[in-house]
Amino acid sequence: RRPHPLAGTRWRMTLDIGREKNTWMPPQWAASGRRMEVPMLCAFRENGTLDVRIGPYLDMDVEGGTWSVDEGSNKLRFHVETGWFRTQVGGFERFDVSLPKGRLYFLCSAWGNVLSEKNNVLTIRATRFLVRRENRMVGTFRVAQETEADPSLPPCRTYLSPGSSSSGGYGQEFFDDDL
Repeated sequence: RRPHPLAGTRWRMTLDIGREKNTWMPPQWAASGRRMEVPMLCAFRENGTLDVRIGPYLDMDVEGGTWSVDEGSNKLRFHVETGWFRTQVGGFERFDVSLPKGRLYFLCSAWGNVLSEKNNVLTIRATRFLVRRENRMVGTFRVAQETEADPSLPPCRTYLSPGSSSSGGYGQEFFDDDL
């Protein structure tokens, strides 16, 4: 069996984590309009595993996961494992934007070794009413193929989305090293 054309490629991804329209996340989650932008480098291996690295200034560990492509629908599905804060609190939290410890799921279109550049979906799995398992949208991500041998990643940043009710101005940024 031949490996998928994505095997052996590397991609620079920008995760945009924050409140999305029609999400099933709790109403208070990311209600301030703040969002986290997390740069990530992702290498797709032939055995269906991922190697990942995130940008600096985010106190959360991220480990590789697995990937697969549904050839019938050209959908690439993969996940990474989000780990512990350095303070040993599970998951990740910055202002009112948070992610639980566990898997972060990615979904985008793939045509051979070409990925959809934007409007891709980030989700987590959560339980509602103690029994119902559901996927909850926590953001989007953009991709671009990486060609540098050892690329550097920009720092993670927090910003207020344009039009949010709590922003003093549109697009106000808070860099994590300033906090």
